[in-house]
Amino acid sequence: MPSLDLRGPDIEALSQALRKAFPIQRLRELFAFRLDRRLEDYSLGGDYKEVVFDVIMAAESEGWTAELVVVARQSNPGNAALQACAERVHLGSSMPTLERIVKADNPFLDVERFRTRLGQIETQVCRIEIPTPRGTAYGTGFLVAPDVLVTNHHVMDVVIAGQVRPDVALFRFDYKRLSNDVVTEGAVFRLAPDDWLVDASPPSPVDAEREPKSGVPKPDELDYAIVRLADAPGSHPAGDRADPGAPARGWIDCSRSMPAAPQSPLLIMQHPSAAPLKLALDMRAVVGQNANGTRLTYNVNTEGGSSGAPCFDANWDLVALHHSGDPNFDPGHQATYNEGIPIGAILQLLEARGKRAVLDAPPGT
Repeated sequence: MPSLDLRGPDIEALSQALRKAFPIQRLRELFAFRLDRRLEDYSLGGDYKEVVFDVIMAAESEGWTAELVVVARQSNPGNAALQACAERVHLGSSMPTLERIVKADNPFLDVERFRTRLGQIETQVCRIEIPTPRGTAYGTGFLVAPDVLVTNHHVMDVVIAGQVRPDVALFRFDYKRLSNDVVTEGAVFRLAPDDWLVDASPPSPVDAEREPKSGVPKPDELDYAIVRLADAPGSHPAGDRADPGAPARGWIDCSRSMPAAPQSPLLIMQHPSAAPLKLALDMRAVVGQNANGTRLTYNVNTEGGSSGAPCFDANWDLVALHHSGDPNFDPGHQATYNEGIPIGAILQLLEARGKRAVLDAPPGT
């Protein structure tokens, strides 16, 4: 620990605090037990005030004043004079200089706000179930307005192409495992009967290429589908038998673009393998964006059924729409990344198409 470059008033305050907190024998024990030093090596003064002054001067000269203050606070944490002195020299914490900010992108999170947002978002994400001749196809989606949902184009492609009737697609909210290990069946919604497809953008052939890829996806190859649901699930309370007085489930704010810095955290709310709702996260997740900002790569785990999941930063701000992973499926190859569509890229395309307002709904509850 460093010296503190104490000025005259600071030295006087520290001297008074040490003398009030520790009789000379206690100070001698503190030096021996906590500082591994002998008090007599620093002063042979005639009175206690002179002894403490000599000790402080030696500590400043040799660079262990901060250690002296910290150890004194730990040894007598209830002493008001020591506490005031520590705060005066900016050492109010009992172990101040042992802690460092290592990554500016890893913020301190307010526990109540984080837990509240988690509880809200888990009601705004659903499992998508689409019966096909080859079996049920699964995906994930999330509300961005009372009746508007975002997922991947490749999740909805059979419906968009007319191969499957829109009315058979199911959007199951609140499908999760409770603390008593019971899995809720959730609340099922369907597509609106008319004008259910708000906008769509297909994936890119580049997405299926192994690294190194031949290029980047075009700005209109963003693998999203924005659809309208019947009965506006965002306006109703969560759960299939919710209290009518309960707050509405709400929806996720998509109105702005949140950048994701390399090595920053990422959280993905998803239905991997069609399972009840899961949260996957990594605190050093983000790898980076591609050359034209149409793809974001990261190291958070996903599985089939996770396509269309929302990706958040540590503050629960929406960052990307998850859509795929490392396309190299050779036996023995360890996947090196997963991939999403930055929300900023989607907003830009919607702006160009005159449909930006669909994602500008005021934030839900």
